[in-house]
Amino acid sequence: MKKYPTEDNDPFRDVKDWQDHRYDPGYFTGGNIRPLLKARRPNKYGYVLILSGLGFLFVAFFGRDRLWIEVVLQIAMALLLIAAGVKLVKGTEPSAS
Repeated sequence: MKKYPTEDNDPFRDVKDWQDHRYDPGYFTGGNIRPLLKARRPNKYGYVLILSGLGFLFVAFFGRDRLWIEVVLQIAMALLLIAAGVKLVKGTEPSAS
């Protein structure tokens, strides 16, 4: 049961709900996602993810004395961050719930 009414016009209602239930097991598995990721598109958080991914790529290619597995994992992480960032920046408008 939600602690805050849905007809309330408080813009921080979802953030308060997230903070109240962030440690409740199973609460966010039913389609409730973090309010930061539900923001309007383009979501500015996507740019942070893209820049982080580019930073990982830079370190992977220009780092010194690395094992090959470290480079592969850094490239995989960079691609994941870049893909998530592009999804947040260019993604479709989230459905109203």
